[in-house]
Amino acid sequence: MTQQVDLLVIGGGPAGYSAAIRASHLGKSVVVAEENGLGGTCLNRGCIPTKALLESAHFYSNLKSAPVHGVTVQVQDLDYAQVVQGKDQIVHNLVKGLQFLMDKRKIKVLGEEASFLPSGEVQVGTEVFRAANVLVATGTVPFELPGLEVDGHIVVNSDQLLDRPTLPKSLVIVGGGVIGCEFATIFASYGVQVTIVELMKQILPTEDGEISQALAREFKKRRVKVLTGAKVAEIQRLEDCAKVLVDQDGRSSEIEAELVLVSVGRRPVLPQGFPAELDARGYVKVNERFQTSLPQIYAAGDVIGGLQLAHLAFEEGWAAANNMFGEPARHEWFVPACVYTKPEIAAVGLTEAQAREKHGEVVTAKYSLKGNGRAVIAREDSGFVKFVAKPSGEVLGVHIIGPQATELIAGAALALEQGVTLEDWAQVVYPHPTVSESIKEAVLSALGCGLHSL
Repeated sequence: MTQQVDLLVIGGGPAGYSAAIRASHLGKSVVVAEENGLGGTCLNRGCIPTKALLESAHFYSNLKSAPVHGVTVQVQDLDYAQVVQGKDQIVHNLVKGLQFLMDKRKIKVLGEEASFLPSGEVQVGTEVFRAANVLVATGTVPFELPGLEVDGHIVVNSDQLLDRPTLPKSLVIVGGGVIGCEFATIFASYGVQVTIVELMKQILPTEDGEISQALAREFKKRRVKVLTGAKVAEIQRLEDCAKVLVDQDGRSSEIEAELVLVSVGRRPVLPQGFPAELDARGYVKVNERFQTSLPQIYAAGDVIGGLQLAHLAFEEGWAAANNMFGEPARHEWFVPACVYTKPEIAAVGLTEAQAREKHGEVVTAKYSLKGNGRAVIAREDSGFVKFVAKPSGEVLGVHIIGPQATELIAGAALALEQGVTLEDWAQVVYPHPTVSESIKEAVLSALGCGLHSL
């Protein structure tokens, strides 16, 4: 028997479950189909588990600085399997909490695959639904390149590496994007010999150039080898290791590693029989209302391309639900991006290169954390805050590398949303001593009147 529902959500990640919850706020009947775990990639195989591993890695790494604080610590052993188990417990608890929320809001969650039927109905497991609205939020999976196929043993993707209970002695990471750099941070913290091979001229290709250069310098200090402008020509799989053949600047080299992580991006996944239009890359095409080419079918999150960030997916899912049911909704935001390396990186708005291309003349200013008391106290003063603005004072971008960067960027996102100018920003009083003061110092530098800088 076909069941009627106001909203059927296919995909229980950030875009999907935020839309489901918003629709429940509006008194609508909602069913969510998620075959791979409520919470989607973010909660089960992305944001949360990687940050759990990073937290443990940072703790382990920080033990090395204990003597600076007058403490002698002797690390007798490392049980990495326990680190992975702790990560799994964190994920389990958060999934359980999310399920509790769905139950309380009377949102039906089905752990089955969804597929579109020729009739326009959607089948989920053995149940069939006729929905007034359908939201497709099925996300992405790791992308594979020909010749770099994963085997789950010597050559792995990020999903597989998250669950690996042992540390390799050496690791080659193919791809120096966010995922690659975060995994480099995790494993280098435990003493693993790490090499990053990145095709572009800089790691973190979407970040401001000076930020990427700064991270590359920090990686060098931590003995992470970074090869940019380099291509993996071949991976030779041996019994217990791999030989990675790399072409860089017309020269060939060979790197032997116990493990290879292929981290070259992600590709969209779609329900069977998906009937709406796709773009040339296979992502779902949507309009400003997040409608597909079939008006009753919406899409949000990573499956529509663009910035693949969980916090953007939350907003898109919420907006899609509002659009379905006649509520006001936005379609564009100033979206902060964060990289949880050490030091942390966070940015919102345009990079310097993007700003110059779009606006021509721009003003830039940096404030080094070597002049920030709190960063010096924390022994994490190698970063900086960078502002990009128009000569008129309109702020175009804020970029931070340093401690607590991922927390500080929210304030900058708010300022850009509200159109705060450099002159306005200079009137804000920041507490001392805090890392946040560095934001005002960068503002003052942009205005040519730095207090703690030349």
